[in-house]
Amino acid sequence: MTTTPTAPARTLHRTSAQSASQPGRVWVDGGEQTLPVAAPPALGGADADPAWHPEQLYAAAVASCLHQTLGIVASEVRGADLTDSRVTADVALTHDGSLHYGFTTRVTVEVPRVDAATRRMLLRETLRVCPIADQVELADA
Repeated sequence: MTTTPTAPARTLHRTSAQSASQPGRVWVDGGEQTLPVAAPPALGGADADPAWHPEQLYAAAVASCLHQTLGIVASEVRGADLTDSRVTADVALTHDGSLHYGFTTRVTVEVPRVDAATRRMLLRETLRVCPIADQVELADA
């Protein structure tokens, strides 16, 4: 059996973030941008604090990545209208023992202007293509 070699992956975009011992900030892209950060309320952060906590940042990354991927996939499907579409990522921080934390990510995808069969195909392809998708559970699969 002869296989065709695949092209090496090429980097389309790169970014970095740095958290340091100075509390309350994460520096993005070498310090050009900063994000105010704090612990979630369950771990001592203040409810009224305008800072982001890691679970919020992750939920935002998952929702935006999946929605952008859905748009890329839909651009290949005739009649896939994403008007009013929405991706919601629900991240839950868990704790089950001394220094053992984790989280679950559940995603809901709304595409109200496509039929059920097209919706299933769009979701299947989006989950296959999106680089974050293997870390999530689709709520309405």
